[in-house]
Amino acid sequence: MATAFVSWRGALCAIAFLASGPAALAQQPVDPVVTTAVQPAPPIARAGMGSPAFAAALGQLLAGDAPGAYAAARGLADSVERRTIQWAAIRFGEGVDAETVLDFAAEAPDYDFSSTYRSRLEVVIDLETADKDTIIRLLGGQMPRSLDAQIALAEAYLADGQTERAARIARAIWVEDFLSDDGEKKVEARLGALLTQQDYWDRAVHLLMHDRAAGAERIFGHLTPAQQSLARARIAVSRQSAGAAALIDGVDPALGGHPLFFFTKAQWRRDAGDLEGAVAALDQVTSGNVPDAAEFWYERRLIVRRALAEGKPDLAYRAAAHYIAGPEGRLVEARFHAGWVALAYLNDASLAAPHFAAMAGLSTLPDSITQARYWLGRAEEARGDMAAAKLSFEIAARYNHLYYGQLAREALGQNAVSVHPLPDWRGRETIFDRMELVRAVRLLSANGQNAMAEPLVRRLGYVVSEPGDFVLAARLAQEINAHNIAILIADRADQLGHTLDLFHFPKDGIPDGTQLALSDAAAVYAVARQESNFDVDAVSASGARGLMQLMPSTAEDVARQLGLAYSSERLTSDAAYNLLLGSSYLGTQLKRFDNSLVLAAAAYNGGGGNVITWLELYGDPRRADVDAVSWVETIPFIETRRYVQKVMANYLIYRARLGYAELGMQEALKRLPG
Repeated sequence: MATAFVSWRGALCAIAFLASGPAALAQQPVDPVVTTAVQPAPPIARAGMGSPAFAAALGQLLAGDAPGAYAAARGLADSVERRTIQWAAIRFGEGVDAETVLDFAAEAPDYDFSSTYRSRLEVVIDLETADKDTIIRLLGGQMPRSLDAQIALAEAYLADGQTERAARIARAIWVEDFLSDDGEKKVEARLGALLTQQDYWDRAVHLLMHDRAAGAERIFGHLTPAQQSLARARIAVSRQSAGAAALIDGVDPALGGHPLFFFTKAQWRRDAGDLEGAVAALDQVTSGNVPDAAEFWYERRLIVRRALAEGKPDLAYRAAAHYIAGPEGRLVEARFHAGWVALAYLNDASLAAPHFAAMAGLSTLPDSITQARYWLGRAEEARGDMAAAKLSFEIAARYNHLYYGQLAREALGQNAVSVHPLPDWRGRETIFDRMELVRAVRLLSANGQNAMAEPLVRRLGYVVSEPGDFVLAARLAQEINAHNIAILIADRADQLGHTLDLFHFPKDGIPDGTQLALSDAAAVYAVARQESNFDVDAVSASGARGLMQLMPSTAEDVARQLGLAYSSERLTSDAAYNLLLGSSYLGTQLKRFDNSLVLAAAAYNGGGGNVITWLELYGDPRRADVDAVSWVETIPFIETRRYVQKVMANYLIYRARLGYAELGMQEALKRLPG
């Protein structure tokens, strides 16, 4: 996400792209594999718009009459036309009743995910009038998503005499959900008889572990005096109140061994600058039933980073290495941090290697596998075991499109990033064209409803299984201008062992002829791929918009500097406009940081001011004597750290896709060519 942390006045004037003429992607050769060979004839054109009755039913749906459209669809002679309208009425309309949703889900399970059907059921069912048997039949079997549906199902089980089931649901809602004030009142009013005093304490602990003091205070009356003493101490530390120390000392001895007490004490010590004391407190929690165990790792991780900034690598190592009980993903992080600190800061490869090996054994996720294996290779190399190092690098290098996979290839002397050919799709086209979901997508697209067709294409990626069908499904997504879904289909294929590099990293995600304010188009592709997966109308939760995920304030500043009229609407409707502004902003960051894409990408995501701070704290990755790979790992913002790694990996692949000269990752991490 492009952020507005830097002053723009005068900054863009120094860029020479306007003087020499903007770079145009029209000069890039068309990708023959994606644009012609995979799809020899435009299939949407040959599919047609369907029958006049189909068009009429679709018109009813678009006019807001979903029940009428569903009813009209029953008269359609073509079963695909019928199911397409009925699915769309359920997915996008209002007023289709629960029994109809249930019947359609049974008839056409391939049209959507079961979770989507269940979500629609929760929306359309009349929870106030439905009897217990209907609610159990429609919503039973798994936990509903909405609070109202969860409460209704618990009440239905209770009315049916299934008290234990009802109590399990009530407890799960009460203990695991944060709930608003109104939500709490609703649960207590309708399910309060199923809740125990222990449930109230467990809820308080959960809230307090997540710094939700107000919620915990609302249920104080249900806590014992001992529990209240610990809750007050925790709230005081969370709010950094002056009397926190006295409240910690005043915690009832009966709860002096509770994990929440040690967590509270650790945060209090950290806030006071006593990192040693903080680690000592956390080390008191060794095993057993630890509430919200992930939060203990997050506290340790913060201490690791702070200890490194203070020049205390031994303490940072202990903080990471002593995390031994928690969710798998957090244990993976802890093992990495312990190994990385041991190798990069303590220069102890023998201490580091077992942590990386443990990390490799904990996860099946490619990002974690490549990170673990690359660093294990470096540790083995440092220990002098070149055979073991080579083996680890080879495992990581299998993942050619990932950051650490590319670093591992380079460690093996294989600098070039290879773009794999597509699986053979020939011979599958006729079969693919006859698939019902494919026909449904083309019907909607031929009628100008690409956005409505997108969920069907996404679903298609989970229905097909043949390698060639994944190719054709990704191409179908591109036909309806859903490049982001083509990438998701490529991700799905990759999980099943079918590599679709040309769709994973598309060239036509940026429209042909688009003007860029940067001569290195690979850098723009790399950022756009990470920011939005080339989704033109993407809008993030924070308000970043379009292909390059520009914040409106940033985009307005850039437009003014370029002498362009600013339009918030065009950020999500005009790809070329968004790309010109975004590439300008990226170009400014590259100029600011002496052509370092590492620093420019970090600034694009996390703000230029933060990058300056990190340079002061951790050194300059552009220098020859600084390990740039390790420097990237020092970035304290998790999102920014991962963002930089993904942008760098994308960059090398797009250099290969665009026919640029070969470049190794180690060189790219320093400065871009030119």
